[in-house]
Amino acid sequence: MNRMVIWRIAGIALVAGLALFLVSLLIKLVLVVLAVGLTLRIVGGYIASRFFGAQLGRGRWQQPQIISIDNPTPAYQAIPVTASYDRIIPIG
Repeated sequence: MNRMVIWRIAGIALVAGLALFLVSLLIKLVLVVLAVGLTLRIVGGYIASRFFGAQLGRGRWQQPQIISIDNPTPAYQAIPVTASYDRIIPIG
């Protein structure tokens, strides 16, 4: 009878230890993600300006030129493509 109680207590202790380990692992993961996010938030503008050029300001990923979608200018219009067929295969 005493052996059963000891194994039951050992099992509960093992499960509790595993649960505490997983909780601590989750907390560490959250802290690492927060640290990386904060670092990118602070240093991200500098990194982006080094890779993409100095014209990018802090948090300003938009282009300086305004592109109108409602009234597109010829520079932004796609060249119209007209289809031409060399041969036509009838169906049926």
